[in-house]
Amino acid sequence: MEVIATALGRLVPATEAQTVLEDQLLRLLFDYRMHPQNSKNVPMPLGNIVRALSADEQLVAAALDGLREQTPPLVEDVPGFQGPHAYRITGTGVRFVRNMPQGLSSLP
Repeated sequence: MEVIATALGRLVPATEAQTVLEDQLLRLLFDYRMHPQNSKNVPMPLGNIVRALSADEQLVAAALDGLREQTPPLVEDVPGFQGPHAYRITGTGVRFVRNMPQGLSSLP
């Protein structure tokens, strides 16, 4: 079985496209949140997310909805910010990314 390393360093089966996309989204929103020029935690518009990932807008929106529907949510929708949808990572999402082992360097 072929495996892929996600943007968060997890190894998942190549058939797990949704997990790969969700990890890309979490990494993008985490890096955006932690950037020094985003000290006010401004959300990222959906169009910018789609362009950053070079992915289909419907797939990205579905993955974002999946991350929002988790309990507790890892991403939140901030409607009305530069368009109908803008997203940012939640505090739980930040902890999730920070606690994720980052590739081979995380092995003992």
